[in-house]
Amino acid sequence: METLFKASSNFASLSLRDLIEAREVFHYHLLSKRNVVATALGPYRIRKDDPWPDKEHPKGPPTAPHRGKRTLFNSEVRPYSWPSIYVFVSQWEDEQTLSQRDPADVVPKRIYLPDGRVVPICVIEARRQAYSTDLKVDPRQMQPRNVLAPGIPLINDDAQGIQRIGTAGCIVKDGERYYVLTNRHVAGPEGTRISALNGHRSVEVGTTSDKGITRVAFKDVYPHFTSTFQYLLMDVGLVEVYDIQRWTTQFSEIAPVDNVLDLYDNSFSLHLIGMNVVGLGAVTGLIRGEIHGLFYRYKSIGGYEYLADFLIGPETTVPAEAPDAEPALSVLHGDSGALLFIEYLGDERAACRYYPFAILWGKHEFVEDGAQTAQPFALATALSTALERLNLDLVRDLNADDELIWGWVGHYVIGNTLPATIKLLTAPAVQSLGKFLTKHMALLSMNPNDALDNDPRAIAKGPDGQPKLGDPQFVPLADVPDNVWKSNVNFFQLQGDDGKPHRHPGPGSRGQFDNPNHFADVDLPYKGFETFVEFVLSNVKANLEPAVWIDYYKAVTPRFDAWAVALGKEPRPKSHWGALPFRVWQLYKAMRDAAQAGDAALFLCAGGVLIHYVGDACQPLHTSYLSQGDPDDLIDRPRSEGQKMRADGVHSGYEDDMISYGFQEEELFDSIEQEIKRQAKDPSEKLVALKTGKDAAELIVRLAQKTHATIQPRDIVDAWVELKPLKKSDRTAAMWERFGTLTVQCMARGSRCLAHLWAEAWVRGQGDKNIGSAAKVTKQAIRNLYQDPQVLKSVSLDKYKTSKLL
Repeated sequence: METLFKASSNFASLSLRDLIEAREVFHYHLLSKRNVVATALGPYRIRKDDPWPDKEHPKGPPTAPHRGKRTLFNSEVRPYSWPSIYVFVSQWEDEQTLSQRDPADVVPKRIYLPDGRVVPICVIEARRQAYSTDLKVDPRQMQPRNVLAPGIPLINDDAQGIQRIGTAGCIVKDGERYYVLTNRHVAGPEGTRISALNGHRSVEVGTTSDKGITRVAFKDVYPHFTSTFQYLLMDVGLVEVYDIQRWTTQFSEIAPVDNVLDLYDNSFSLHLIGMNVVGLGAVTGLIRGEIHGLFYRYKSIGGYEYLADFLIGPETTVPAEAPDAEPALSVLHGDSGALLFIEYLGDERAACRYYPFAILWGKHEFVEDGAQTAQPFALATALSTALERLNLDLVRDLNADDELIWGWVGHYVIGNTLPATIKLLTAPAVQSLGKFLTKHMALLSMNPNDALDNDPRAIAKGPDGQPKLGDPQFVPLADVPDNVWKSNVNFFQLQGDDGKPHRHPGPGSRGQFDNPNHFADVDLPYKGFETFVEFVLSNVKANLEPAVWIDYYKAVTPRFDAWAVALGKEPRPKSHWGALPFRVWQLYKAMRDAAQAGDAALFLCAGGVLIHYVGDACQPLHTSYLSQGDPDDLIDRPRSEGQKMRADGVHSGYEDDMISYGFQEEELFDSIEQEIKRQAKDPSEKLVALKTGKDAAELIVRLAQKTHATIQPRDIVDAWVELKPLKKSDRTAAMWERFGTLTVQCMARGSRCLAHLWAEAWVRGQGDKNIGSAAKVTKQAIRNLYQDPQVLKSVSLDKYKTSKLL
């Protein structure tokens, strides 16, 4: 019978609700087709080689039949893509082949609802891949060592004999308690004790809460969508933390974090398809992908269908050099629980923002013929739904201003230049030092390649999971000032009488006493001089004294107090009293005295930790009040009182991320060695004799001055603010492009100063005679020294003279 109006083919008028209703009716029909493994919803994907519409062909020029498979990589969503049902097939077969075998196996191009609505079908090949069982956590993710943060591994050792590893997704609270959000299958049942991997150390952080969600009836979550016999798998677990002050809400590679994307049945949109997604997984590290589908149906059992809110797949931008590439989504077991963000660049691509929107929980997996395979996708739950059902709020500003202690590559790079630098010195006595030094390099430093994969700590754990306090591990001397002496790095936890773990200092920890020795903010104006360093160098004999520096710090205290208040912190007396040059004075004197006494172990220990402090001195931000950004350039915090610096994150971004990038991608080590040789011939880089400890301190002050002349801290801060909207990899490369060559100059200068300090202490203490090149020092001897708080004692600026250390 002819009708005036045929069934509507105005696909663009279809809503998400229409698609859900249509799939509800035809899902079993579609799954019965050959090769079909799952369905989802999204805009129709058009092959990239299909022509675009024009005036002559408003619906697009006709295309040849049998054009080959459609994949996520050879197709795209265009502005005129119409709403559709995605049908995923494990293997593409053309219609002719399928028809010859069984016409019923052909997936229809469209389906028809009883009221005349027509819904198009988009068939997509998604080949299965080998199932990943890799649970190795990659240390190169550069997880912070002093705090616990989103993205670090969570460990459940009470999983019926199997150790489960997942990801700390984010921090949430219910008005009374704080929790780490992850997956329920990671956290386990209520009361399960959960640990976190903090660097290479496992610390117990909390117990699994009774709050959590596994599966929920789809119609209960989205009442406006048609649903019968459907479950939405959410897989949300919570770990109630013991000590929330040990956590930060910072995402190391994702900032700024914006509001949670509020998604419910009336706000879900097909416009989400194709949006860029990022996250931090405990195993993979930085996850990058795209939203490929909504309400992915992945399982049928017992008459019920199981759905996931989001189908996350790999980025579909194919590199020009590999047009046939179909990369997999880099998600592995252990990434479960990661918080996912939509990376939004904005209309002008001027400010990249990150909107939390989902919780990663797994992959679509299969077992066939004894082999496990998985789709190249990840499945995720809407974050807003989880927060609403559990009555939780996302916490975004907890300890957000804490300086994260990250990489150690820079210190080891400088340490490893020592033998080559000392070889440039020709005095016979210094040559014996070179032999002595080369023999003991394993005690001083480690290969920078190894430093990328290792973070040696003082405390190891035994087979019972408890800290081995009686047998601390050896830490190379270049990183002892951080990994042993700093209390926010070297600590352990033991269960107290209240049944909860409590924090205790690790073996050799010096509390807060060594912290001021790592910096000196010498670039503020003082007594008519543009900077304090200029004032000091105008009369070194009088001004390079602790009392004069204390007067300077007292004079600038009102500024530091005002900055602290503006940042929502309590002013801390003396927290800005940096003593870096006096620490070098003390250590140089200790080296010279040890050489005179023939104490090879003490000479080596003092010189080894000196690597760290000289490494700090040749980094521009370690001797500047701009070390964490400009405290006069603040922006409002999004959800709490107070403000934060606009250049938040600049310190680790420059000193750690950029340095690591330089070593891995730009031959940093070789460049420093070449620059050392150049500077050795440059009259302007001549190093003077060090007759006294004060001469050593002056060397460090002049090193700081030259470092600032080479790279002004202000330039680093301004560049960071400009580049911060970029994704991390692009930002790090751009920072290297601007500052890489200059940083090589600074690090080479620091390496030469370090070698000069060693050589002068050796020669003036007659180390050639009293120690000699044949002397041998053991790890145990060095460890005994640096664990003794009275050896190379760490004191505050006002204690150097009274302690008679100078």
